[in-house]
Amino acid sequence: MSTLSGRFAALLILCPGLLWGFGTSTQAQGFLPGDINGDAQVTQTDLNLLRAYLQGTQPLVGSQIRAADITQDGQVTEADLALLEQQVQAQANAPDSQVRLNSAYSGQVIDQQTGQPLSDVEVAVPGAGISVRTDAQGRFQLPQDVPNDQILTVRVENYLPFSQTTDQRPSAPMQVQLERFNPTTTLILESDVVRLGDNQYSQQSAAAGQFQLAAQGIEITRSFTLNQSPNQSPILQIGSLIGLDTAEAYRAGQSRIPSADMSPLEVIVNGTPVQTVALGGNNIRIPLPLSALRSGLNTVVLRTGRTRQMAQAGGVPVSIPIFGGNLRVNVNVGGGQGGSWVDHDDIQLANVVVDLPEF
Repeated sequence: MSTLSGRFAALLILCPGLLWGFGTSTQAQGFLPGDINGDAQVTQTDLNLLRAYLQGTQPLVGSQIRAADITQDGQVTEADLALLEQQVQAQANAPDSQVRLNSAYSGQVIDQQTGQPLSDVEVAVPGAGISVRTDAQGRFQLPQDVPNDQILTVRVENYLPFSQTTDQRPSAPMQVQLERFNPTTTLILESDVVRLGDNQYSQQSAAAGQFQLAAQGIEITRSFTLNQSPNQSPILQIGSLIGLDTAEAYRAGQSRIPSADMSPLEVIVNGTPVQTVALGGNNIRIPLPLSALRSGLNTVVLRTGRTRQMAQAGGVPVSIPIFGGNLRVNVNVGGGQGGSWVDHDDIQLANVVVDLPEF
């Protein structure tokens, strides 16, 4: 049995027949934002080039500058880097790189450092109401017919939580390696699966089959304390995120709603918006700007997206957000002011942590 390891303290091995690949985005011709090295695809190589450029160790010229300007605002900044990181991460988490749990299978949970089995670990698929625990040898057996498009979680006290979206056929044992929790380097803000939104969505919505949990509102707020100001940006990590119905999610094949136009998930630190996330995936990394942080108590808000369309008076075409998408109709609104509707994106996320740099 081979072993793969990942930052969220975990490793999944599904043998025989497991396909664990990484998708790439290619374009045969034309301009492709993010394709800095000009090979007609956006990959980790382009991300490394952009990082080096912003650090002042790698020059970019001509078409490279244009490709690096992801936001198309005429300059290359950290905002472009953040968007490129999201794009590369989304490709790594494409459907053919995930684990499909649509049949019964067993596995084992072990300590990442010692290799010793871990007993009484919860292995769960909360959206499907499935929860089992490992035995004295760290072994577990999930029931048959675990649904696709779910969030699988593995957690136990004193270890970092693990989560993974499910979308690939298994046929054999799964091995999960958990990393011990160190509160001096990692802060756990949320270890459960959290549902956000307004409970209005269609079956074409991204990961709609997962939405068996009730929405807790349109945002979650979590706090953490910094004893002193760091000299590097801490990293906020979202273990798994599904259900986004943004235009980007539709283009990436995550949403099946052609008119999807929800705004991205917002990340707000101490009242300051610092980042948006337009694509679902696993292990999403978001640098927290030092300018938004302070010594002492800090607050992080994750707010789901929304769409708001104004209906104009006089019987004209309008776009009405409904069930996770838009209904395009001609209506006679009447009156001079018209009306408006707000639809919030129904999403789910799991395992939110902050990785701290050295002080």
